[in-house]
Formats: sequence, C-alpha cells, structure tokens
Amino acid sequence: MLVICLIQPASARGIGICVINKWKDVPKQRPIIVQQYISRPLLINRNKFDLRLYVYVTSFDPLRLYLYDDGLVRFASSKYVGFLPQSKR
Repeated sequence: MLVICLIQPASARGIGICVINKWKDVPKQRPIIVQQYISRPLLINRNKFDLRLYVYVTSFDPLRLYLYDDGLVRFASSKYVGFLPQSKR
C-alpha cells in the first residue's frame, strides 16, 4: 500500500507544502507538520474535517513522545463532492 503524506513547515500556513511517499524522506532538521493523505475521507454531514493533535517526539529508540492536552478540530465550509455516488450528491 502506497502511503502519501503532505509535509509543511510548522508555521507556514500552507506555504512550502511538499508530498512524500517514503517515511525516510521526512525532514528531521526542523519542526514540521506531517499529514497522511486520505483518498476517501470520513465525513460529518458531508463535510470534511480534520483533527490536529500535537505530539512532541523526543526519541525513536526507545520511542518517547508527549501528546499535548489541547488539540484542534476544523470543519470544511462547503460540502465534499469527491467519491460520493451520484445519487447522494
């Protein structure tokens, strides 16, 4: 299975986004946001949404990470039309 991820600088607000398909290509020198692309997203009332959880990884071997108590939930402002059967549009 091919995994496609979108990567952007942590403070870029959409500027500098790149796409990777191998985990070894994730930059390790600077803070970044990594999102896995989902071709058939879950919908709430036909709207896309995302949950942003903030995780700080301090070590990979052994794995040590910290999950921030607060997160973010965002909803799209328009209905999603991709991958819906014609009868549901």
